[in-house]
Formats: sequence, C-alpha cells, structure tokens
Amino acid sequence: MIECTVGVIHAPSGILFFKNRDLAAKYLLDRTTTWISTPDVHALRGTDLQTGSGAGVSIGVSRQGLCVANTHVLSTPDATYDLLCERLLHDARKPDDVQTLVAGYMAQHTVQGGRILVSSPHWTFLVEVLGNEFEIEEIEGNCVITNSFSLLPHLVERPAIREQSSETRLQVATRMIGAINSTGALKSMLRSHLPEKGELSICNHRQDGGGTESSHIIQVQGSAISWSSLIGFPCENDYRTVHLFQNKT
Repeated sequence: MIECTVGVIHAPSGILFFKNRDLAAKYLLDRTTTWISTPDVHALRGTDLQTGSGAGVSIGVSRQGLCVANTHVLSTPDATYDLLCERLLHDARKPDDVQTLVAGYMAQHTVQGGRILVSSPHWTFLVEVLGNEFEIEEIEGNCVITNSFSLLPHLVERPAIREQSSETRLQVATRMIGAINSTGALKSMLRSHLPEKGELSICNHRQDGGGTESSHIIQVQGSAISWSSLIGFPCENDYRTVHLFQNKT
C-alpha cells in the first residue's frame, strides 16, 4: 500500500505544492528514484503497484507552473492513476482542460483507486478515480489530501490502521497549513511526528519497515519554479533544492 500526504498552500506570490511519498516495505527493497526532466516538465516517475515497474507521474510541475500529485486509495488490476497524472501534467493549461482530459482518459481506461491534486497559482482541482468512475471538485484556498475518498461514494475496506493513519494525517496537516507561508515552515510540517512518531504521523514510520520514502516541495513564484526534495524519512534527511524553468514564459 502506498499512502501519501499531498497538498497545496496558496500565497500572494504563488503556491507551495508538496508530497510526502509513503510506501510499504516491499516497495522499498529495490528502491529506485526516477526523474523525468524535459524543457517542459520536471517530475518524479510513479510506480505501478501491480507490476512494481515505473509508470506515469507521482508528482510533477510544468514550466507553466501547473503542479500535479496523487495519493493511493485502492489497488486493482486496472491502469495506474499515475498515467492520468502524467497526461494532466503534459496537457492541462487552463481550468476547463482538467474536466476534458479526465473525462477523455476515463472513457478509454479503467483505473486503480486514487486521488489527484491539480494546482496552479490561480486554481486547484481534486480528481478522484476508481474503475471507470470519476469525480472532480474545484478547491478554493489551501488543501491537503491523504488516502480516503471524499467525492466518490465508495467504502473501501482496508485495515483499521490504514484508515486511522489517513484520517489522522489529514487532521494534523489541515490544522497546520493555515500558519504556513514559507518553505521552512512547510518542511517542519512534513517532518512532523504528531500525534506520535509512527504510522499516524505525516513523517510516516510504518511497523512493517516502510513509511515515507521521499519528500517533495515545489515552489512556484511567477516564472521562477524550484523543487526541494529528499530521499528517506524527512526527520532524518535534508532537502536539496534545484531551480527550474527560471525566466521562461
């Protein structure tokens, strides 16, 4: 099971877009981090949980300042939602594109259960997918998502600790993001062990040996875009920042 904490913080100068990517131990045994970097996009390659191979996009940003990231809800034999995430990253430019691209993709594919946050400095959408069903909601202001559907009316049966982790991380992050206006404060949240260090915390330490595999912060300020990331637990590692797409329109 992959369980992540994803969100966006809107500020007058742009947005802070983030993801703690959480993986179960079996997906960390042969961990590889694959980046996609072109003149138009920078992204972290996703992982198809059915095959274990790289596919689509886990989190990414375009030079136009559009950010995408996803969280996992339900594993099925269907296509990974990472592929839809990649489609949105490459092709979405304006709000209407989100509905058009999602509807077109879902008309041709059945998809594992997942949630996708699509955000620019001016608008944000939450997309939920499962099978051939989807729902889209426009979000105003700051937003955090974890691993339980809020739009699709499906009750997904999962171990109690997984549901508790999703709900607790959502509550903690939602309380904290209102006071965050800098990357430093956001890094502190992504390293948080509230209410306790373990499977319930945003910096996730799972009993099976898995947990937060990597952490990512994308900052969009006008035409300047930067990406800060680390591999491993955020509480034990430092972020490194690269600057992307500067002075491009």
